[in-house]
Parts: sequence; structure tokens; C-alpha cells
Amino acid sequence: MRKFLLGAAFVMLATPAMAQSATTIKVITPAVTANAGLRDLAMGFEKEMGIKVEIQTLNMAKMVDELKGGTPPADIVFLPYALMDQAQTDKNVAAGSRINIGRVRIGLAIHKGDPAPDISTVDKLAAVLKASDGVMYSDPTSGSMEARIIDGMLNAHPEFAGVKRKISKNGEGGQAVARGEGQMALQLICEIVNHPDALTNVGPVPDSLGAYIDSAAAVSARSAHPKEAAQFLKYATQAGTYSLWLGKGLERAK
Repeated sequence: MRKFLLGAAFVMLATPAMAQSATTIKVITPAVTANAGLRDLAMGFEKEMGIKVEIQTLNMAKMVDELKGGTPPADIVFLPYALMDQAQTDKNVAAGSRINIGRVRIGLAIHKGDPAPDISTVDKLAAVLKASDGVMYSDPTSGSMEARIIDGMLNAHPEFAGVKRKISKNGEGGQAVARGEGQMALQLICEIVNHPDALTNVGPVPDSLGAYIDSAAAVSARSAHPKEAAQFLKYATQAGTYSLWLGKGLERAK
């Protein structure tokens, strides 16, 4: 009988921890935040809290549909500000759960070891791009917000008339440059810094071009684990985490 009681007590004590360790929260995110430190934070949270974080990276064009009707439902969503504003209006995220994460800018990627040019003004950036054998970037027809921002920037400013463009059909522009398919690429800085052995981040393009993505996160209104989802967002934005975000190319929200 004593052995039975001890065994039963052990089961009762172990059950909460086992239940917690069995919990998995699903995060849907575009690459802009997935590549800016989110994966590292997910691993830290799982190790510290025993709650697994499953990150699903989606094309921006598919994010809203996944938030509304994906199966299993997402627990957390990362979105650019405008799409998050709409998600709040449509009540697709839990009221009061939104946290503004930060900004990732478009930068210029070159081959590691190449001399870094001066791109501190629009005119200087335009001169650098025109002198290249072609600037690579992602395919704007793929639904990539990053690619649309870059394409729109080049189209909207007369200084960039005459820039030779190379659209990468296999991954991002920086990946194509790393493979030797081009001389330089316009790309989100969080994606450039992920290739430290092959690429150098020259720096962000001038602020006046408005080439950046501001991202926010929130708990999904359909979350099966809203408490754990809120815990992860608190963990990912606590004091001290932004050194990690910044090191991956994301500037803190102001």
C-alpha cells in the first residue's frame, strides 16, 4: 500500500510538468521576424519554460488567411503594422495582446571581402547600383513584401533610372549573390546578416526612401493556448532581448 501511495503521489506531482512540457504553441510569421532573432528566442523559451514553440514561416500573402482559418490554429502571429491594424479591426487577434516589435530596413549586400561603397545618400546609392553589373532582389510577383518595397523604391525615385535589375527566382537576392549569381543585392538586413561567411552588410539604404518593414505581434483570437502564447510574447520582448533582435538586424520599436 505504501508503495502504491508513493507512486500515486509521484504521478500527481509530475502531471503539471508533463502537461506543460507537452504544450506546443504555434507561431506564424513572415521571414522578416523569423530571421531577426525569433528562432533563437523560441529555443530559449522552450529550454527555460518547457513549452515548445513551433515557428511556421509564411509568405506575406498567405499570412492573413492562415490566421483566420489555418489548422491547427495559430497561437501567435507576427505581422507588419498595416496588416496587424486590420487583424485588430477584424478581431482576429486577442484584444490588448498586441506588442510592437521593431523595424527591419532594406540594406545593400555585397560579397564578403569586397570594398564597402558609400550609400549614405540617395544619389550615392544610385551611383553604386548603376555601376554594378546588376542589383539582385527577390521576385516582386511572388507575394514578397520585401521584394515589392525594393521594386517600388527603384520605380518611385528617378535617381534609380537606368539601374540594371536581376530578379532572383531561387531564394532571396542575397542568397543568389552568395551563390555567385550577382555582384550585390538589395535585401532586408536581417537576411543579409544570416550569411556572415559570404556577405557583407554595407548598411541600410537612406531613411528618406522609406524602405523598411515595421512588425508587431499578437495572440491569435483562435489560440488554443492563449496563456502560454502571452508568456512567450512577454519573454521575447523582456528587457535584454533587444540586443539579440538588434544583432539580427531588427531595431527596437519606438
